[in-house]
Amino acid sequence: MSEQKHIVIVGAGVIGLSAALAISEHLTIPHKLTIIASHFPDDKVYVPEYTSPWAGAHFRPQPATNEAQRREAKMTRVTQAYFKKLAETNPESSVKFVEAIEYFDEPSEDYLNCSGGYSQDIENFHILSDHDLPPGVTFGTSYTAWVLNAPLYIQFLQRKLKMQYNVQFVKAKINSLKNLFHRIEDCSVLINCTGKGLQYHGGYDHKSFSIRGQTLLVRPPKEYAMDKTITHQSKNGEWTFCIPRPLYGGVIIGGTKQVNDNRSQPRERDSIDIIKRARELFPELMKTKGRGEKYFDVERVNVGFRPARKEGFKVEIENHGDSVIIHAYGAGGMGYELSYGAGMKVYELMSQLLTRTRL
Repeated sequence: MSEQKHIVIVGAGVIGLSAALAISEHLTIPHKLTIIASHFPDDKVYVPEYTSPWAGAHFRPQPATNEAQRREAKMTRVTQAYFKKLAETNPESSVKFVEAIEYFDEPSEDYLNCSGGYSQDIENFHILSDHDLPPGVTFGTSYTAWVLNAPLYIQFLQRKLKMQYNVQFVKAKINSLKNLFHRIEDCSVLINCTGKGLQYHGGYDHKSFSIRGQTLLVRPPKEYAMDKTITHQSKNGEWTFCIPRPLYGGVIIGGTKQVNDNRSQPRERDSIDIIKRARELFPELMKTKGRGEKYFDVERVNVGFRPARKEGFKVEIENHGDSVIIHAYGAGGMGYELSYGAGMKVYELMSQLLTRTRL
């Protein structure tokens, strides 16, 4: 019998969990898998640095205008195909396919021409006619896309990994990847899913940065259908969106994209601005008080830090002597969109290693 490989994943966001899932589903050689992280889906309290639970989480395709974006687009389609199966076989995952609508006040040529693979492999994609556009909007599209309830989905992944595949979860603070190799001497390969890219000698990838996102979780009126997600880009570049969270998770409205803003507490002026925009765009999400006053029934203000990277998502192999690392980090606001596709890419890189050399 061949020696059992010990695969260690650092980071338990949706990328790390999805990498563990792809490996567990496809790797046939004897192995054990451990996920080490500071935060897990079953934590009683979530912190802003643990981004995945705060996500709105829906699929919004984008024109790919460079090689990094083209690589990411391929991964999003792999995720989409996997989620299609998951929605049918595992409704408890919370994955659901709904109508997605996009409105643009001043769209770029890539959106207007549906170039860069914007509409590729997207079900029911069509350009909206002028009479279907709200005032001020000059271009719009509609298609079928997935949404999910972010906290429930990552909890589903953790339960599946733990109970079906015997993945071990270890809570620990890691200061460097080198230190982890010293702590786990039988580690065959380390998969780095630490968001901003923890480095071998410590510190983080200098190309990584945070994008602060503030959103509101609202309780919709009981007659609200929860059957569509809407995204609007204004002339000044602001994005406003509403994303239903299936299985009675409310609706996320947002949001902000604040580069290198490290405020972890909600900012009142951000909430006021989100509500102002949402009143115009999503009035159907508002409830009515006794005297006819309209309002958003806000359950919670969310703050999370999207771990972005200047050159896009990094997924590649790095060697330090006998220490083998597969990096998978820097997803920015595309963590769920990339998730299973990124996990499969990690699995493919691991398969290449196994065929070239004995880990």
